[in-house]
Amino acid sequence: MSTFNPTHLAGLTPREAVADVVYRATASFDQADADLLDSAMMEDAVLTIGDRQHFPDRAAIRADCWGPVSKLDTVHMASNVRVRFHSDADANDRNTANEADANMATVTANFQANHYRAGEGMRPDAVGFTTGGMYELQCVRQDGDEAGLWKASSWVVHLTWILGDPSVMTSGEDADKEKK
Repeated sequence: MSTFNPTHLAGLTPREAVADVVYRATASFDQADADLLDSAMMEDAVLTIGDRQHFPDRAAIRADCWGPVSKLDTVHMASNVRVRFHSDADANDRNTANEADANMATVTANFQANHYRAGEGMRPDAVGFTTGGMYELQCVRQDGDEAGLWKASSWVVHLTWILGDPSVMTSGEDADKEKK
């Protein structure tokens, strides 16, 4: 478990606890903290980025997305975070909420994600790749060992714009190949 960024924070309100899923997930990439990723994503969580990248579970997310990106110099920023509990009758098309709805929520956030090749983030002339758009996460509250911890069952990254050189994103994969 990360000592810099613990996976569980005490004293969060229910809305803050759901919003924390976004913060844990994005911080996991920036800090290369696998524990934070695992704390934010269900094992069967699905991640979809734009219309081209789809990761069917946490193992694939970790191997094919988080692994390469966590090796880069990155900063993922989220703002305008909004949480809707599925039990909020006025937020649904129906006026009845069941017990399962109380353990489900949707969180959305605007984002900007800055990516640079490893070790180049502080260079003024470095080539980067920046994306922006909206995150949409379906979240569930955990039972058992992680009782009360909210995790994402799905994460959709709606890309609105890109800026820079997309080949920066594959430089983390290149670093893995060089080690082998």
